[in-house]
Amino acid sequence: MMRIGFLPSDFNPMILMLAEAEDIRALGGVLRRFAREGRDLAFRDLGFCRTAGIDLLLTGSAGSAGVQRRDKSAFVWRVPADLAAGFADRLDDLAEPGRIAGSEALDCGTVDGITVKVSRGEYTDDFLGVDFTAVTV
Repeated sequence: MMRIGFLPSDFNPMILMLAEAEDIRALGGVLRRFAREGRDLAFRDLGFCRTAGIDLLLTGSAGSAGVQRRDKSAFVWRVPADLAAGFADRLDDLAEPGRIAGSEALDCGTVDGITVKVSRGEYTDDFLGVDFTAVTV
């Protein structure tokens, strides 16, 4: 299960996605499909993801690329199709069976913004401060 949370910070806010290889591969597939089809996607609707306290929407709609906050707990992640496909390739490397730990920052080249970081084996399950076993879909 991919666990998703928001880490607020004055200098480096981020959406942090904690996952194991199979969920990272699944996210890569989602990004490839998004690159082809361009349909908006809510992470809460993905069976392999659990979000707690945030709502994250992946979109190709007009606007500045990257993550923007809609309100206190809702975020929009605008990603151009070519960049989404590139992110998927980077996630394939992170999901390699021989790789024990690592991370990828999936940013859209914006200087001031919220980074999306996908991490494998770098944080404990309780790092985001949420008991994800109690989170319902």
